[in-house]
Amino acid sequence: MKNTKVLSDKVTDYKRFAFILLALTVFMFIGLIVPNEGVTQNQTIILIVVSICSLASAFYFHRKAMKFQEQLYNEE
Repeated sequence: MKNTKVLSDKVTDYKRFAFILLALTVFMFIGLIVPNEGVTQNQTIILIVVSICSLASAFYFHRKAMKFQEQLYNEE
């Protein structure tokens, strides 16, 4: 019973992490689309790299949540 609660909490937490990172990625991509004259090319490249890293992290956390959810279903 206790292990089930722990796995359920992990699934919830990792799904939240993934959703928050996905939302952050959307805002950063919107920042890339909106024209801004004061932004240098280096800043744009950094924003692209951070956006890709954030998207990759969201994917990683989602996969981890699915792994724990599968363990939860197998345990029940």
